[in-house]
Amino acid sequence: MKEWMKFIIVFLSFLAVAIVLVILFLGNKPFSEAEQAAVEKVEAEGLLDEVERAYVYSSSTQSVTVLGTDGEGQIKAAFVPEEGDMEALMLEDQLTAQQAREIVQEDMEVEEILHTKLGMEEAGAVWEIAFLNEAGRLNYVYLLAEDGTWWKRILNL
Repeated sequence: MKEWMKFIIVFLSFLAVAIVLVILFLGNKPFSEAEQAAVEKVEAEGLLDEVERAYVYSSSTQSVTVLGTDGEGQIKAAFVPEEGDMEALMLEDQLTAQQAREIVQEDMEVEEILHTKLGMEEAGAVWEIAFLNEAGRLNYVYLLAEDGTWWKRILNL
């Protein structure tokens, strides 16, 4: 009887882990496909020669931000919206992700930064910084990449 109980417990544990892995894989698949399609589009247009990173940026419309270097070795970001034209931005004279995080940490009570993403909004390129404050509440703040001024704050969610 003990052997059957051990078998059932091991089998159910294995089944639970397998289900979680399948859910995580299938849940991430649309994002991975969108990122891959955006990278291919950017490379086909010749905006970037070497891609360092790509991620989905969601606002009123969803887009993919592709970061890398162009043929001249300059750091660039390409913004690939679901619909419409791509935009490219030279990042040399822009605020870096680290600088954006430092501005937020100086001005706000930050316990843990969850992510920092560059995206395109109607105001221009912005850094979206998601973080938990000291009370454990979720916050989103947006800084203009051009000069680091505050664009939008969504606090205490």
